[in-house]
Amino acid sequence: MIGRVVSTKMQKTVTVLIERVAKHPLYQKTFIQSKRYLVDDPVGVKMGDVVEIVKVKPISKNKHWRIVKVVGKNLEEITESALKAAAEKIIAEAMPEGKTEESSVISHQTEEETNKRQEKLKERKEKSES
Repeated sequence: MIGRVVSTKMQKTVTVLIERVAKHPLYQKTFIQSKRYLVDDPVGVKMGDVVEIVKVKPISKNKHWRIVKVVGKNLEEITESALKAAAEKIIAEAMPEGKTEESSVISHQTEEETNKRQEKLKERKEKSES
């Protein structure tokens, strides 16, 4: 069976969620059924990984499954990184380089203002000392 790792809180054990599509016998409506299995983890998988599990002899009271291989990595992280890349591209297109120069001018103005403030503070210190 193939499922997604939903919990890795235990040592050498993970919780795998298996989902399947079922059809109601009378009303013919399709719906998703899911079940969680405690699975032995010799590989060391992470949350969100898609894994293939196989039935083995009982390892403990509730653990009768073992991970055979990791089919795919965390899909949420992959889609999130793809969305970030797409957003950065759109922002770069919407804000041309000319606007970044304006922002650098603003930052120069703030630097000049800070320099002026520091000079005024030095003058005040000199006056108070004399």
